[in-house]
Amino acid sequence: MHTLAADPRVCRVDIEGRGQFRLDVETARALGLVEGQEIGEAVLSRIAEAAARHDARTVALRLLQRRLRSRAELEAALRRRRIARETILALSAELRVAGWIDDSRFARVWIQDRMALRPCGARRLRAELLAKGVAPQIAEEAIAALVPRAAEDTLALEQARARLKRLGGLAPVVARRRMAAWLQRRGYAADVIVRTLRAVTREHPDQPDVDPAA
Repeated sequence: MHTLAADPRVCRVDIEGRGQFRLDVETARALGLVEGQEIGEAVLSRIAEAAARHDARTVALRLLQRRLRSRAELEAALRRRRIARETILALSAELRVAGWIDDSRFARVWIQDRMALRPCGARRLRAELLAKGVAPQIAEEAIAALVPRAAEDTLALEQARARLKRLGGLAPVVARRRMAAWLQRRGYAADVIVRTLRAVTREHPDQPDVDPAA
């Protein structure tokens, strides 16, 4: 058993005829491993399981250090690396307790980044978070906290004003219908679109209002 120079918290266990295993030093001590010890099948099985957990944890922490991930995203990444399901589930629970996995924090940070780079409506935010495996309640809470209705209405109106400039050559009815479709693609719900088009119409009273559902 040799402690690694690169990381003294990790040791390498060499078992003749069985290969090498990397373990946390604390785990090796808990298993009662000492130099020259004869290893039976039962202890070997425990060493192999502990080494698998150590390797999976190393991969998981490397992934999380690159960027935040939802629990589902991390578990999927570990599955792609052919890590055993039991190991993934145990590690996922361990990382949640340690604070490495926190879907509420992930959702908030993801929304902030998304809105800074490519602002969109709450409906799209919700769909994208759900696609990343975030639970519906967690997604709703994060959206409500960071994109309240008033803020979403303001954003939709700002985007509609900018879009209207590109639709200036069209008939008012056609322009508003295209704008409604564009806002829908941006992830805004129908009620937000209706309020936005009405606000745009008030700003341009010379053009008739159009029901986006028409």
